[in-house]
Amino acid sequence: MANDREGATRLRSILSKIPSSGIDRGWKDLSDSSGRKSAVLVPVFPRDGELFLLLLERSVSLRRHPGQIAFPGGAMEKRDRGPVDTALREFTEETGIPGERVEIVGTLPEVRAYSSDFSLFPVVGLIPSGIGPGDLSPDSHEVKSVLEVPLKALERAPVMENFTREGKVLSYPVFRIGDGVNIWGATAWIILNLIRTLKDGDIKGSQCP
Repeated sequence: MANDREGATRLRSILSKIPSSGIDRGWKDLSDSSGRKSAVLVPVFPRDGELFLLLLERSVSLRRHPGQIAFPGGAMEKRDRGPVDTALREFTEETGIPGERVEIVGTLPEVRAYSSDFSLFPVVGLIPSGIGPGDLSPDSHEVKSVLEVPLKALERAPVMENFTREGKVLSYPVFRIGDGVNIWGATAWIILNLIRTLKDGDIKGSQCP
C-alpha cells in the first residue's frame, strides 16, 4: 500500500502541470463557444510504474466518427452543470467504471471538430487505483474495443497530414502506435496538447476535420 500511495503522489506531481483553473467552469460560462458543446474525459492511470491512457475504439455502427479511436465523451445534457459533469457521465456510461473512482486533475484547451460541428472540452482525470481485470464493462452499442496505451508510446512526434476544408488547407496530427492503430482528428490534438503540457506547458487550441 505504501508503494501505491507513493506512486499516486508521483503521478499527481507529473500531472500538476495541467491547468486546473477550468475545473469549475459551467456550461453557462462557455456560452460564447462555437459549435455543439461536448466534453471528453482523458483517463490517465498507473500500471507497473508507467502512465497509461484509456481510449475507446468506437463502434462502426455509430453515425458520427464510426470506428475511430476516441476518448470517452459526448454532448452536454441539461442536467450537466459543466464539462466535468458531462465527461464523467459519459465515461461511466461508456466504460462502466464509476465516476467516483476518477480524480479530476485539470482541463486542456478546447478542440473544434468541424466534421461534426462539436466543440470538445477535454477534462483530465487520474484513476489512482489503476484499471484491473473486471473493471471494464463497455457499452457494446457505442464501443467496439478498449485500448490501454502507454503514454510513452505517444511521445514521438506525430505525423502531420493535410486536409482541405472550405478552400483552406489545414493540418492535423496522426499517431501511429502499431498493429494498424491510427489516432487522428480531435483525439490526436488532445493527446498532443497533453504531451506538450506535461513536457513544457506549451498548449494551444486546435482545430481538426
